This record gives sequence, C-alpha cells and structure tokens, in this order.
Amino acid sequence: MARTTRATSSAQTRQRLLSEAQRLFRERGYAATSLEQIAEAAEVTKGAIYGHFSSKEDLLLTAVEAQPTPDYGSALTDQSRPLRERLAEFGRTMAVDQAATDKAWLAVVLEFFAALLRSPEALQRYGADFLRELAELAAKDPDEPLPGTTPVEVWAIGYALGLGLLVYRSIAPELLTPAVFERAIELLAGLYPED
Repeated sequence: MARTTRATSSAQTRQRLLSEAQRLFRERGYAATSLEQIAEAAEVTKGAIYGHFSSKEDLLLTAVEAQPTPDYGSALTDQSRPLRERLAEFGRTMAVDQAATDKAWLAVVLEFFAALLRSPEALQRYGADFLRELAELAAKDPDEPLPGTTPVEVWAIGYALGLGLLVYRSIAPELLTPAVFERAIELLAGLYPED
C-alpha cells in the first residue's frame, strides 16, 4: 500500500475542513458554527484548523471562494443573439437556478459579507479577488458599453443587481418572479448601444 505524503495528507485535511465548514455554515449559519464543531466534523483537532487558516473569518472566506460558481460569462457573451435577449434569458435562468436560489447558502453569503465588513484584511483580500474576477469576465466580453461606463463596471452592476434580486426574492418570492428577474437584468442592456 502506498504511503500518503505529508503534503498530500495536509491537502486532504484542508479539503475536509473546507467541506465541513461549507456544510456546517450552510446548515447552522456562520455565527452558530464553532471551530470546535468544524474540527470534530473533519476529525481533526481545533489546532489543525489554525495550521491551515488564520481565523474563522479566513476559513469562511476560503470556503465561500471555494464554492463553485456558475459560468455566467459564456451565456452572456454569446454573440449569436442580441444582447437584450441574452440578458433576459440570463435573468430568467438565475431566478430558477437551484444553486442561486438556495436560501441556506444565500444566508452564508450574507454572513460572509458581514464578516468581511468587520475584517479590513479579509475585505481587502476579497475585494482584490472580486476585481480580478470582474476584469477576467470583462476581458472575455465582446460587447462594448456606452462611453462613460467600463465593461468591469457593467459586470459589477450585474453582480450587485443579481445579489439584490436573490436576497429580496427570498423575502418576497411572489413579487420577484422569474419575469421580474428577466426585466431587471434586461435593464443592463441600457448601458450598451442599441443592437
């Protein structure tokens, strides 16, 4: 039987910690989940957490960053259809996407933002990652917005609009229907020249 190297064992422990943190944060919430509970679920000591993460906030930040995100860019940059049509379809899809409408994970994301606002270092780290992600999406976007607006700004507006829609859909699902998502996201077409 092959022996596990120290690096492999460390990577496996880190992944177990992330997986258990994601699960427990989703089930119980960030504030209600202790590092002891995460360590117990991952079958390691609490000290092992600090071997991989500097704090509970760092673990949350890493857990949220490790969560897979849908590939929104390819559907939105498909040049075979008019931009307004692509945006409307994206809005409808987001409104019913199981991952996007998962209230438990949305609660984790909101707790994540609250933790970020309390941690300047984490806020700076996430902000840099977010700007890099937006720049990558904008670089792949063949549509050019109207003068005075950059592609990165359009993607940032889209993210903010989408998150706001998802939050308020959880509160008032009878109001924020897929048709409303469609119309809201379609408004982004106003930042571009007419097709």
